[in-house]
Amino acid sequence: MNLRPTDYESVALPLSYTGSPWNLTFDRCGFESLGISPGTGSKLDPVLRERLLQESRTPWRGFRRVIWFALFASAFIGLLTMGLRASSGGGVPSSDVFIQIGAALVTGGLLWIDRPRED
Repeated sequence: MNLRPTDYESVALPLSYTGSPWNLTFDRCGFESLGISPGTGSKLDPVLRERLLQESRTPWRGFRRVIWFALFASAFIGLLTMGLRASSGGGVPSSDVFIQIGAALVTGGLLWIDRPRED
C-alpha cells in the first residue's frame, strides 16, 4: 500500500490511512507558489512574511482607503457644485455648505489617518 500521495491523488489522506502523518512529504503539491520551501521546516519567504505581518497589523487597509477616497471625492464634488451654484447667483443654504465642508474634513481626516506609516 502506497502511503504517499501520487500525482493523480489528492493531498487529503484516505479514510483507511493509519500511518503517521510525520512520514509524509508533499514536495509535489505546489507549496512553492505559497512561498513555503519544502523540506526546510516550512520557512516562509522573508518578503511574503513581511507582507503577511503588515496585513495582519492593518487588515483591509487598501479597501478602506478606496472607500475613504470615494467619500472624500463625493464631498469635494458636492462642495465644488455648491460653490459654482453660489458664484452664478443661485441660493445655497449655509447649512448645506457646512454639511459638505464637514463631510470633506471628516473623510479627508480618515484618509490621512489611514495612510501607510513608516514604523
